This record gives sequence, structure tokens and C-alpha cells, in this order.
Amino acid sequence: MTQSPPNKVPLLFLLVTAFLFAMGISLVFPVLPYIVARYVPNVQQQAAVIGVLGAAYAFISFFSAPVLGTLSDAYGRRPVLILSLLGSAIGYLLFGIGGSLWILFLGRVIEGLFAGGFGALFGYLADITPEEQRGRVFGQIGATTGAAFILGPAIGGLASHISLNAPMFLAAGVCSLNMLWGLFVLPESLSVSRRSKHFDASHLNPLRQLSGALAHPAVRRLVTVFVMFLLPLSVMQVTVALLGRDTLGWGPSQASTLFILVGATDIVAQGLLLPYLLRTLGERGVAILGLSLGAAGMLGMALLPAFPHPALLYLATLLFAVGEGVFTAAQNTLISIAAPAEAQGQVQGGGQAFGSLAQIVGPLGGGQLYSRLGPAATFGTAAALVLLALGLLSVQKEAARAVKTVDA
Repeated sequence: MTQSPPNKVPLLFLLVTAFLFAMGISLVFPVLPYIVARYVPNVQQQAAVIGVLGAAYAFISFFSAPVLGTLSDAYGRRPVLILSLLGSAIGYLLFGIGGSLWILFLGRVIEGLFAGGFGALFGYLADITPEEQRGRVFGQIGATTGAAFILGPAIGGLASHISLNAPMFLAAGVCSLNMLWGLFVLPESLSVSRRSKHFDASHLNPLRQLSGALAHPAVRRLVTVFVMFLLPLSVMQVTVALLGRDTLGWGPSQASTLFILVGATDIVAQGLLLPYLLRTLGERGVAILGLSLGAAGMLGMALLPAFPHPALLYLATLLFAVGEGVFTAAQNTLISIAAPAEAQGQVQGGGQAFGSLAQIVGPLGGGQLYSRLGPAATFGTAAALVLLALGLLSVQKEAARAVKTVDA
């Protein structure tokens, strides 16, 4: 089937939806300590509760993403995306209403459950976008999520001037409006003839869907590379502020500049730099470049205790952010190309699920490693993981080239 470039209105809807899904992680950051303090008066327990709330969101997303992706393979992308927006609005609303700690957890669990709609979103993009244009379109999605990473805390902080609950009510309202918009402007992308023909209750088992997503060898290797990069990324997100504090004596305001740099660089790398790199290097070449820059950034952070200077930390963060930006978009494109057309939702959902798993394992393992062995060992280990991912992707490239030579 010959695909034409994606229609602008559905693409705009998907960009807004991706922004809302990504914003769900960061929107509550500025107000979460104060909301939790209402229900957990013991200051020493508040950090633990906040950590569990964050892990609950990622943990539920890990299980829901492959199931929602598979549902979109069987019943179409449109209903799953609309349902995901409705569920997100309900989750935000419950968290905003609050009243008890278990209501907060219920709200975050519901948000995490329907944030798994990312799998259906990427499946929709794969349906409507020719292979040669997927890198650019996935890059736009990546730039949008990067913007959400920056704007989420800012929106939450501004809305909190109204009340601590206002950010969640605002997000619920925007999700609801976007859902209503989608009902009118979002056509179905997956025709009945291309949908999965075999679907029953057993397909709702997330572990089955994860194994199904990895059933294709090429996809399995690409997802492995993806996870090996996301683990260091999640480690960096939770420990880079500690790195600045312990090696440079930084406070919260200085550490926040690193996150702003990461988000802004992500937007520039995926929105402006990526199209040129894709034309020049292709998807796999861009992924290899991204991993190389990511490894260099992690090595720079590992060297900071020996060479404590702010310029080194900013340079290392910039290198890693550029690498992350171009790698993520290129790798998502490679996964979509490797996946069969009838399993796009399952494979994309599986990839997102393993990304959620990395967001659980990375912070827990990175925090333990940092507290026991210090920053140099933590970021040195992270750099080693990125280098292993680079080696695996490079070996896969050489293997694919050898197969093409034999076929010729």
C-alpha cells in the first residue's frame, strides 16, 4: 500500500495528545510534596510516599501499554486514543479532588493506565506515515514530549497559585476538550482488513503481549538497545541534581537549569537537527550517532568528581541531551519499520512498556548505586550501558549488511 504524507489535522491532534500523555508525569512535580504533606504529616515518610506515587504511575504504564496497543490492533487506533484521553481526564480529576491518600494513588494509577495509549498513538503514526517520513514525524512527537518535560512543571507551578489542586483540574479539562476534538477530527487509520483477526480475553494479559511484542527477532534486538539506553537516562534524571550538589555545591535553582537544558535541547535536536541528520545518515546511522553522543555525555558526568567545573557538567548534559533526542526518534522509527503492519500497536506498546519498566528500575538501581559507590561509579556504569547498546546496534547493522550482500 502506498502511503501519502499524514494529514495535518490528525497529526496536530496526535501531537497535542502526546504532549498531554508526557505532561502527566511532570505536571505534579511542583505541588506533589505539598499535596502529600496533607495526608502524611511525618516529614521523613513523605519522600517515600512521593517515590511510590511516581513508581506506581510507571509500573501501571508498563502493563497497560502493550494491552492498549494490542486492543488498537484489533479494534482500531481511534477508540483506544479517545478512551485513553477520557481515562487520563478521570485520573487527573480524582487526584485533584483528593481527600485521602488512597484517592491520590487511585488517580495516579488511572493516569498511568491510560498513558499506555502511547502505543496506539505510535501505531497510528506508523499507519498513516510512509517509512521514509517516519523519522521526521516521530521526531516531532519527541520534540513535543520534550516540550512537555519543560512546560509540565511550569504549568503546574503557575496553576498552583490558584490552588494546589488547580494543575490537576486544568489537565483534566484539557484532556476532556482534546477528547471531544478528536471525536470530530480524528479518522480511523487502521482499516478492518488490516486489523488483528484473532483476539480474545487472553490478549488482555500484559505479559502475553510483552512476549508477543518481542516475538520478532529484529524487534527484540532493537527494543533491547532501546531499554539499555533508557536505563541510563532514568538514572541521570534522578541523580544529576545530586551530582551537581555533591561535586559543585549547587542548590535546587542551579540544578533546575540542567533539566531546562535537557528539555530545550530535546526540542531543538528533534525538531530542527533530526530531519537533516536523517537525510544524511538514515535512521540507523542517526541512532548510532545518538548513542555515541549519549555515551560521551555520561562519561563527562563520570569525570566530574575528578574535574569539578560547571562547564563540564553543562557540556556533558548537552551532549547527552542531543544524543537522547536524535536516538529516541530514530530508534522508534527502526522499531516501526521492523514490526509487521498488523502488529504495530502491540510492538509499539511493548516498546513503551519496557520504557516504563526502565523508569522504574533505573531510578531504584541508580539511587542505590549512587548512595553506595558515589557519582563516578554511577555514571561510569551508565556510560558502559550506553556503550553496550552502541555495540549491539552496530553489530546488528553489520549483520543486516551481510545478509543483504548474500541475497545480492
